[in-house]
Amino acid sequence: MATTTDGPGTARGAATRARILAATAGLLSSHDGEHRSVTVSEIARAAGVYPNQITHHYGSKDRLVLDAAFALFLRDTTRLQAAGRRATSAEAFRQVLARTALAMPSTPLVVRALAAAGDDAGQRERVRLLLAVLFRQSERYLERVVTEHGWTSRSGVGRDARTFWSAVFGATLLADAGVTGGPSDLDLAGTVSID
Repeated sequence: MATTTDGPGTARGAATRARILAATAGLLSSHDGEHRSVTVSEIARAAGVYPNQITHHYGSKDRLVLDAAFALFLRDTTRLQAAGRRATSAEAFRQVLARTALAMPSTPLVVRALAAAGDDAGQRERVRLLLAVLFRQSERYLERVVTEHGWTSRSGVGRDARTFWSAVFGATLLADAGVTGGPSDLDLAGTVSID
């Protein structure tokens, strides 16, 4: 049983959680996003913790993988935003977003982690929370870009953000399943109504 000095709400517990999360993200990146091949023992070794600390701090490997996948994904979305800021027209902006989102190495990883949530109520609630963070950040970003450039969003930036990421996740899921075709077959840029 963990002592109160290493509980989830303590500074030491927060540091342990951060080490576990960082180690998991690193392992997921090095395993090409195949989370099933990453074991709890491997994560524990990489983080310098005991395996039971992973379940103590995260509840399950699936929850940890979900959090690590989203951490990598949100980091990559900051790169996507930087690429979008360099666009000089609304059309170029939409194209850059679409191209970059599909090329982000964390996109397949987060889609696999989302799919692993299954029927687990706790995991589904965590997915809703993480997606709410993604959508909120995306809406704020789109609002800033639209305002800075004097562009408009016919559907509203909230709907643009949700539709765009839903299309990105769907395209990635299909590609992961081996469906033929590629980015040129999909008009992701068309899911954003900014002009």
